[in-house]
Amino acid sequence: MLNHAIKYEWLNLLRDRWVMILLILFLGITVFAVRNGKEKVEDRMATITKEKEKMVKLDRKMAADIDSLNKNLKPAPEAWKDPRALDNIGWNAPRVVAMDAQPLAVISTGQSDLFTHYAKPKIYGEAYTLGFSELSNPVQLLFGSFDLAFVCIYLLPLLVLGFSYNVLSSEKESGVLRLTLAQPISLYQWLFGKLLLRFFILTSIVVASILFSLTIFDIDWLGNRGAATKLILLVTVYIFFWFLISFLINLLGNSSGSNAVTLIAVWVVFVLLIPSIISQTANSFYPVPSRTIMIHEYREAKALAEKKADEILKTYYREHPEYAPKDTTQQNQYSWWLGNFAASDVINQSVQPVLDDYNEALNKQQSWVNRLRFLSPAILLQDGLNDLAGTSPAHYTDFRDQVIAFADTWRHYFIPRMFNNEKMQAEDFGSLPTHSYSSAQVPSHYPADLMGLLFFLTLTVAGSVWVYRRNSFENVLSV
Repeated sequence: MLNHAIKYEWLNLLRDRWVMILLILFLGITVFAVRNGKEKVEDRMATITKEKEKMVKLDRKMAADIDSLNKNLKPAPEAWKDPRALDNIGWNAPRVVAMDAQPLAVISTGQSDLFTHYAKPKIYGEAYTLGFSELSNPVQLLFGSFDLAFVCIYLLPLLVLGFSYNVLSSEKESGVLRLTLAQPISLYQWLFGKLLLRFFILTSIVVASILFSLTIFDIDWLGNRGAATKLILLVTVYIFFWFLISFLINLLGNSSGSNAVTLIAVWVVFVLLIPSIISQTANSFYPVPSRTIMIHEYREAKALAEKKADEILKTYYREHPEYAPKDTTQQNQYSWWLGNFAASDVINQSVQPVLDDYNEALNKQQSWVNRLRFLSPAILLQDGLNDLAGTSPAHYTDFRDQVIAFADTWRHYFIPRMFNNEKMQAEDFGSLPTHSYSSAQVPSHYPADLMGLLFFLTLTVAGSVWVYRRNSFENVLSV
């Protein structure tokens, strides 16, 4: 009897053209969303490629100039333009530290519209923790990005609810439900079967639309089957959750209008209200110190240290005797820079408590959100998609740490040579420190996010069983 009911449900859907409407609608918005994500990723990679090409071109020019100067083929320039000066290389020819896009970066913008994807650490300057600032204008940040994550999190549940909100109520209002349930089949099985058919139809449309969109925009999901499989699994579980919510509400036996209002209210709570409350409480409980004050204190410490550069340098020599000049009769051409290097340690020590407070507040906010994300399946899906796309807060925190670490590597490559009063040679460009971004150290939230969604499925199924046992057949027909 159940197979017979499902067969006629399929025929009714084809007759109403629901399947074709859903296919055209979802395919259109998916293609548009993936196209937007592709454009953002292409802009990102084009910027990184341009900066790297400029770096390579500058290296070649400086190496050629050094070779010409050493062979006396051209007159020596001013000291601050001399390519043989290590300070000139360390300041004017920094390496590009870039965060390349992950294969599935197109699916979720995540934090990528907030932070920079490349940095060029120099031998001296403001702490690089101050350099990771928001890049987009407030209007764009307010409205967000129309990417695949937005489609799946916000729009897909509305399609599910529109496709299933009146499965039981329409049958009851037309008088067909009494005849159907006069057959040897339970209300629970009949309703679940009809919604399960719709779930398979919509999921097939969604999966086909996503894979088709990735394919036409040359996203190598076949070469990243593991990530693509995780994406499909996460979206499928999310779709199933919303079908189960509709199943639960339909079991109450209310009218179609009442079902629609109730389901929209559930959508508002899970997708809009809970994420907003979590965000606001994070800002309230763990307010971030003023960034302006932090930068002001850094610059004050910098100005004070520069006034005492000579005194600080003498103290630095006492603490680092290996850098002390061996020939005191020869003037070090980098004397001004050496004082600044010594002063920078004093500056960093003085502003470190401010930076620690700032970073601690950010870490506490993120920890708060990570703990409470299990209150909403929408947050779990967003977090999982960001993880697959490589645009999560954890990825950008790791990138910032890598930039800061490389800034120290770059600086310490030059410091000993400058204290020894050395000069740059053309062949030295091949030995300059380089950086290769890796996200291997970023912890993955995907397993926890998937388990969280499965928990919501279990909870909803348990709720539907409880409602079915509590409501008798006559109560459903009479509501």
